[in-house]
Amino acid sequence: TWQPWWWFDYDLYGYSEPGTGETFNGKTDASGTHYLRLDFEGSAGPKPISVVANATVMDVNRQAWSSTTSLLVHPADLYIGLRSDRYFVERGTPMKIDFIVSDLDGNAVAGMPVKVESARLEWKYSNGSWQEVEVDVQTCELTSTLEPQTCTFDTPIGGSYRITAKVTDIAGRLNQSQITRWVSGGELPASRKVEQEVVTLIPDKQTYLPGDVAQILVQSPFSPAEGLLTVSRNGILYTERFRIDDGTATLNVPIEEKYIPNLNIQIDVVGAAARTDDNGEPMSGIDPRPAFATGQLNLQISTLQRTLTLQVTPDQPELEPGSDTSLLVSVLDSNGQPVADAEMAVVVVDEAILALTGYQLSDPIGVFYPNRASYLESVYGRASIILVDPLALAAQAQSTAGDDAVAEEGERLFSSAPEATASPAMEAPAAMDMDSAVAQTPEPIRMRIDFNPLAAFVPVVRTGADGEARVPIHLPDNLTRYRVMVIAVDSQGRQFGTGESSLTARLPLMVRPSAPRFLNFGDRFELPIVLQNQTGDPLDVDVVVRATNLELTEGSGVRVTVPAHDRVEVRFPAAAQMAGTARVQIGATSGSYADAATVELPVYTPATTEAFATYGVIDEGVVFQPVLSPSAVFPQYGGLEINTSSTALQALTDAVLYLVAYPFECSEQLASRILAVAALRDVLTAFQADGLPSPEEMESAVQRDIARLQGMQNYDGGFPYWRRGFESVPFNSIHVAHALYQAQAKGFDVPADMQQNVLSYLADIESYYPYWYGQTTRWTLSAYALNVRNLMGDHDPDKALRLLDEAGLENLSLEAIGWLWPVIEGAPNAVDQLDAIRRYVNNHVVETAGAANFTTYYDDQTYLLLSSDRRTDAILLDALIGDNPESDLIPKVVNGLLAHRTRGRWGNTQENVFVLLALDRYFNTYESQTPDFVARLWLGDTYAGEYQFVGRTTDRQETLIPMSFVISETQAGGGTQDLILSKEGPGRLYYRLGLRYAPDDLSLDPINMGFIVQRRYEAVDNPEDVYQDSDGAWHIKAGARVRVVITMVADNRRYHVALVDPLPAGLEIINPELAVSQAAPQDTQEPPSPYMFWWYWTWYEHQNLRDERAEAFTSLLWEGVYEYTYITRATTPGTFVVPPAKAEEMYSPEVFGRTGSDWVIVE
Repeated sequence: TWQPWWWFDYDLYGYSEPGTGETFNGKTDASGTHYLRLDFEGSAGPKPISVVANATVMDVNRQAWSSTTSLLVHPADLYIGLRSDRYFVERGTPMKIDFIVSDLDGNAVAGMPVKVESARLEWKYSNGSWQEVEVDVQTCELTSTLEPQTCTFDTPIGGSYRITAKVTDIAGRLNQSQITRWVSGGELPASRKVEQEVVTLIPDKQTYLPGDVAQILVQSPFSPAEGLLTVSRNGILYTERFRIDDGTATLNVPIEEKYIPNLNIQIDVVGAAARTDDNGEPMSGIDPRPAFATGQLNLQISTLQRTLTLQVTPDQPELEPGSDTSLLVSVLDSNGQPVADAEMAVVVVDEAILALTGYQLSDPIGVFYPNRASYLESVYGRASIILVDPLALAAQAQSTAGDDAVAEEGERLFSSAPEATASPAMEAPAAMDMDSAVAQTPEPIRMRIDFNPLAAFVPVVRTGADGEARVPIHLPDNLTRYRVMVIAVDSQGRQFGTGESSLTARLPLMVRPSAPRFLNFGDRFELPIVLQNQTGDPLDVDVVVRATNLELTEGSGVRVTVPAHDRVEVRFPAAAQMAGTARVQIGATSGSYADAATVELPVYTPATTEAFATYGVIDEGVVFQPVLSPSAVFPQYGGLEINTSSTALQALTDAVLYLVAYPFECSEQLASRILAVAALRDVLTAFQADGLPSPEEMESAVQRDIARLQGMQNYDGGFPYWRRGFESVPFNSIHVAHALYQAQAKGFDVPADMQQNVLSYLADIESYYPYWYGQTTRWTLSAYALNVRNLMGDHDPDKALRLLDEAGLENLSLEAIGWLWPVIEGAPNAVDQLDAIRRYVNNHVVETAGAANFTTYYDDQTYLLLSSDRRTDAILLDALIGDNPESDLIPKVVNGLLAHRTRGRWGNTQENVFVLLALDRYFNTYESQTPDFVARLWLGDTYAGEYQFVGRTTDRQETLIPMSFVISETQAGGGTQDLILSKEGPGRLYYRLGLRYAPDDLSLDPINMGFIVQRRYEAVDNPEDVYQDSDGAWHIKAGARVRVVITMVADNRRYHVALVDPLPAGLEIINPELAVSQAAPQDTQEPPSPYMFWWYWTWYEHQNLRDERAEAFTSLLWEGVYEYTYITRATTPGTFVVPPAKAEEMYSPEVFGRTGSDWVIVE
């Protein structure tokens, strides 16, 4: 069905017709090719059909790669084309339709019977809906010739006409074409206004070249008419008047090079048209009515003159990994002439990485020459005219006394006339987007260790006078095909182009390790290695493996025969030894051929890792800490950790470690990590706990987190929870601003526009509150915003005082008071308010002899503020230090905070970051004694070490006694042994004693502490692929697709929920976002939705599909039963421990639930 190209199709979301599908299996031949024969039997009707093929190829190591293509199935060997001179005719004027028959190559075919039908379309109500039906059908039957034939149809009634032409090929297959034409004079409702009509504009070409003259046929709905041509492009270029006498006019528009890539044409015509009655019939004896019409057109201008042609030629299209080569790049203009001094950027990337997203190099022409909008707005005075029914007016005149009534009626009518209307500015449509060499190895086996997917990035290369440039390339050690991408611009910055080529890195004998992406402690698996023979002869290959932190349980070497141009898989049974990193080296030799590769993979801690710690201080003397002999634990994991320091900052170790290692990364959690690390940048050398990155790594992570937050920032300056484009969350936005200030104050690079945009958001924070936010929530958020603005130098004590007066202290949360306190500090008109705050805070503190905390309350919207008791204590502690450093309440609040730690940290990211900020300020303010002492330690009679602390330092010393030694020493002591710490000299010794261990029973039972979580595995393609045995272990066929189903039950409303499902190492997630992933089938347990895709809803707001786990998050979860599913593939044979799936409230982690641990056997 034909449609003019200048029309815009708004029907983007129509339903597609249902299709059918079949699945086929096969194997590739020796050349790597497989052919699938498709027989199309029966008929789909006189229209083409599209066949979409989704193919997945699986290697011998069960790694899968998918791709999609489509093909068009013609309904017949013939097509029939239709055309007409005009798109509409006047009523009563015969409509002439030309047709021609062609074959699939477009060649005209004569002697074929053709049937052409013309039918008027009417809207009729039938079966509960309005439908367009064909009436008044006319038929024309002719035989095709090599020239177009013409059918003529009558047009007695105005309206839309559907023209259908049918032709049958010699095999009896029917094909048809349809077009729609219009006949003026159709039934239109009577109008009392002068309505804007449409001018039909028909260009003579679809695309123009500079120097052409565009001819535009203008068809006016009335004539005679006066017309105005307006040519615009980022504003009006020029205008031209013209006249229409016979209904049409042809306008000439010169096309100049400076107009590339488009011109916007607008035609406005004015004139008069006959008045019609309610039946649409012309009225005699009545003056014509005013008429006006408009039409727009976008003329596309070819960018050929601005396009450069690049030829990219590698010296060696195939070479060994780690080799050096060069690229010859030549640049030609649109006339084929060399372009000197052209600037190029060259990128060489592993094709496999680009294929993950289907990446294609963007066309720079489309970037630098996008379609320009008109920026033209037209206002029409005639749209304000209301027409009076002359017959009704005459009748009224006869029944009234004189002309006064008529005048009054006229005044009334004109007084109710609407304002002039504006036609929308014409926007330009979006731009369219776009046998092997054998060499003697120099060494017996060269180890391939550099697997960087980026082989080269050369940002600036310039051509010489001959338009050529040579670029040296050094390939990494990957065995792959590289895509070479070059983009160029001429010296004037007006011409652009791209070019591509490829490089293949290969060896006669290739080793391809296919290790899993990670391991869990306790996994036993078969390490897959693929040996590939690229020569024309079979090869007897010796392959050997060596590893660290990985036990090879059945030998480390084997000899296999690899057929010519083929590959085989070799598996080495292995087991993970301990948490950390496993490193594997694989070497293979066959005569003069050799290859070797190395891989690293993380080994995660056991599912049942446990730890505890105790803290203390020594002012003088010795401390004895009994240590019981650990039982039923793995001796190769964990041990006794002794940390000593001369500053209390050591007490913050676990809190910092918690924030740095926190697994989720919403905007709040990224900001909290930035706040903690940035605030403590000067003392990061104090934190050297097990698992904590180095200070340099943490500082690098801050810059990375800032960049991630920049990618989340919305155009209003605020920040959503997970992704840009979602609604900005006020609290998160304030918290990010706080983090950006702290990072900049500590010397980190924070983009100025990012900070300024969020500051503007904070200054007008009240306008961003959702309507359903309660008053207390609004006041607290405004207080936090004022506090952060104050830190950023945007002082606004007056607004803070107005907030205090409006709310009253008794109606504000203690957090809000703690945030407002420093804002009004020092304001001359805030003396009374400050005294009131001090009294109010002192009246809401709960004290004991050694500790203190504040009483507070919560409501149904507390989850929006992430509030908690400990955060309130920390905020008020910070304010107290700033207001009165001598207050005796301050050390008590510190003791209270330290007493509320669990395993050395506080409950959630918010508590930890605000406590860290407050305690950092406290320790730096109050520690005054200069240390000069020696600390010594023993485990029983075994001397473990000593450390000297001289002068003020944040140095922190750590001693780790391995678990195997702890077990032997404590057993030698009868089941217990004393850990002895002593201090000699002035100063205070702070210490932390920690024990980290893993029970040798890797099984965990389910727990319900607010959530019920269940996990099961289901087969996707064949029910026999997955089953659970009587012991509860899951058995999965290697290579099978598996659906993981997590069922979560919330018995009450939950906030900020994270659902995390760890993966068995033998499975890999099939990420549907990747272009090479096999399409996920619909769950057979779930019926297809009858609604369109915009009705689709998931309970979670964000998900992450990672190598080792899947995560789903939501800020609010109502009570009920929920499911979360994803698809995996079993890639590695073995027996794998699966840690429990867990659901928790991120800011109340004591509310959680988990499954038991599982065992998965891939076989």
